[in-house]
Amino acid sequence: MSDGHDAPSPQPRTYGAQPLISGSTLTCTRCGRIYRFPRPGGHSVFCECGWHYSNVEGRILEAFRPRFG
Repeated sequence: MSDGHDAPSPQPRTYGAQPLISGSTLTCTRCGRIYRFPRPGGHSVFCECGWHYSNVEGRILEAFRPRFG
């Protein structure tokens, strides 16, 4: 059972072989996760919450595609 306190969750940790994110970043407007800024015409950013961010000719396009379903 929970103790009923409203303390904020600790910062998430990611363990992996990739270096830390440096330079321009993109923050998911729904969940707050931080990713490398997508290059124009490059790969999209696929956030774990289901939102996809693509850089098309300098504009960020958003689309919701759930991971399951």
